[in-house]
Amino acid sequence: MGVILSPRQREGDEEEPDFIKPKFYRGREGPKFRLINFTKDYEYREYQASTWIAARVTGQQYSKAVKIGHSALSKYLNGKNGPEREMNETCPLRTQVIWNQYLENPGEFIVSLHLPWENQENPPSPLNKDLFIQDQPKHFAYVAAFDAMANDLSWKENVASLAHVLDSKGIKYSHEFYYTCRFDHPFRIGKKHNEVIFPAF
Repeated sequence: MGVILSPRQREGDEEEPDFIKPKFYRGREGPKFRLINFTKDYEYREYQASTWIAARVTGQQYSKAVKIGHSALSKYLNGKNGPEREMNETCPLRTQVIWNQYLENPGEFIVSLHLPWENQENPPSPLNKDLFIQDQPKHFAYVAAFDAMANDLSWKENVASLAHVLDSKGIKYSHEFYYTCRFDHPFRIGKKHNEVIFPAF
């Protein structure tokens, strides 16, 4: 396991000591993290405390839930909020998935976007009843990245792969839920960065 800066971290925009905004954010705002160590299969990160705008989507398959959630979150950032304040879209589009939930079956998902840093202290109130402000404390996580047009199969494969690697090493992680993170719009030309995140104990 390495303890030096990964290539992605070296390319980061270091606005605060150790905590970075990496290159694959493509100039957008998002959660800042510090790379603790890494292997060829995953990174172990410490994330700063942050605030997100989140959409609870129930009774939908994963891919449909992500679309519904993203649409509601985009409207919120585009001014459908209490003060009608417009904000730049951030990254990643993050979806919380209950552990062992079948993506192709209807379920409950929480789709969220990181709030711009200037709105973290006093987030605009959502008007949509399915949206809520979500505060996330500083935390640690295991992260596996892949560059592809993500679909249900690739998400499941990467979740299973990360779980296998961590289990084989006896590494403990949360089995309550995991996150899928999409950093690029599906219609964007070129590589599309995606991450699977397992919260650490």
